[in-house]
Amino acid sequence: MKKYLDLPLRIFLMISGIFFVFALPTLFGIGELTINFKPFWQFIEINIQKLIHYKDSQAMVLYEQMHMGESYRYSMIIVFASLLVVILIGILGAIMVQMAPRKLGNLFKKVIYFFESVPDLLIICLFMFFVITLYKSTGLKFLQLYGIFGHKPYFVPIVTISFLPTLFFIQFLIKVLEEEESKDYVLYLKAKGFRQIRILVVHMIRNIFPLLIIQLRTSIWIILSSLYLLEFMFNINGFTKTFPIGMGMGEFVLLVICLLLFALPLLIIEGVSRLVLTFFKGKESVSL
Repeated sequence: MKKYLDLPLRIFLMISGIFFVFALPTLFGIGELTINFKPFWQFIEINIQKLIHYKDSQAMVLYEQMHMGESYRYSMIIVFASLLVVILIGILGAIMVQMAPRKLGNLFKKVIYFFESVPDLLIICLFMFFVITLYKSTGLKFLQLYGIFGHKPYFVPIVTISFLPTLFFIQFLIKVLEEEESKDYVLYLKAKGFRQIRILVVHMIRNIFPLLIIQLRTSIWIILSSLYLLEFMFNINGFTKTFPIGMGMGEFVLLVICLLLFALPLLIIEGVSRLVLTFFKGKESVSL
C-alpha cells in the first residue's frame, strides 16, 4: 500500500510546499512586525479553489495563448534526448576506459576528472564558440545554433546539456565497475577464460543496472538545472523562458501547474528507479 501512496503523497507535498512558500509573505504586515494568519489562509483557500477549477481559470487561457504546451514538448524532447545520450555515451565510455590499457585508462580518468569541474556556462560558451568558428573558417553551417525565426535547434543544445552529466555518469560507472571487478564471480569468469568485454557487458553491467538507474536521478537533476541557462544562451523559446512570463501575469495557479510539469521528469525517473529496485530485489548478483 505504501508504494501506491508514495507518488500522490509526493505531489501533495510539492503543492503544499509551493503554497506555503508563496503564502508566507502574507503572514507579516507591511511595515509592522506582526503576524496575521487571516490573509495567509485566505490566500491558500482562494488559490486552492482556483486550482480545483483550473480549467475555468485565466491560467489555462494564458497557457494556451502563450503556446506553453508546445514549448514544454520541445524542452522535454531536449531533456529526455540528453538523458538518452548520457546513458549510451556513459556506458560506452566506461567500457572503453575499463578495456583500455592501464596507463591510457588512467589518462582518460584524469581528463574526465578535469572536465567535471568545468561550469555549465563555460561548456555552453565553448560549444557556441566552436560552431561559430567552424562557420567562419569553412563556411559550413550544418548545425543550427540559435532559436530564431521560429526555428528550434536540437543537436547542439542536446550535446551541450548532456556533456557534464555524461562525464559524471562515466565517473560513477568507472568507480562501480572497479568495485565490481574485485568480486568472486568476476574472478571465477576470468579463470574460466571468458573475454573481458563479455564479462563487462553481459555480467558486470547487468549486475550494476539498479545502481545505474538510481544514478540517473542525479543526471536528470543536472540536466534540468542547466535547462534554463541553455535556453537563455541559445535564445530558445522553451518552457523555462515561457512560464516565468506567465508567472509575471499574477496567475498563481499557472505557476503551480508549470512547476509540477517541470518536476515531472524527476517523478518519472523516481518511479522507474522504484520499479527496477522492486524487480531486482532479492535476486542473486549473477547467475553463472
